[in-house]
Amino acid sequence: MRDYNLARAVTIVLSVLFGLLLLLALAFGLLGGKSSPPLTEADVIGTWQGDHGARLEVTADGRARLTDSSGWKCTPSGAPAALTAEGDWTIDWISDENPGILIKFTLDGPSVPYCGDYFTLDGTGKSGAWGDGSDVRAHFQHQEGAGRETYRRTATG
Repeated sequence: MRDYNLARAVTIVLSVLFGLLLLLALAFGLLGGKSSPPLTEADVIGTWQGDHGARLEVTADGRARLTDSSGWKCTPSGAPAALTAEGDWTIDWISDENPGILIKFTLDGPSVPYCGDYFTLDGTGKSGAWGDGSDVRAHFQHQEGAGRETYRRTATG
């Protein structure tokens, strides 16, 4: 009889704890803030200026051009260098990161057919702060070290 009461007490305690955890998860999920509207082409199309001098042009026809971005290892030699390349972009991102676009740059050289990276945005202006994009920051997900740049979209008019 004692084992039965102990098992029942443990079951009740675990059920109550599980219920509390579920309630907390729902509360924080529902009360943690509004989810942002999905990222659109208008959020990324334009010219982005890097804080180390790089420039990224994202066009409405699905093309992207990156100039003078330092610290890239996806060069034919494999050594970190400045990258100037053109490529295609699509709205895509790593699930546990900020929204952004996937850019696949085409490179010259037989050993490196393309260099792809996620360009992720922080502060998309979705909270009613539309305008020149100055509140939007972005970076390439896999660019690291001294070459990593933070980009801001230039004024759109």
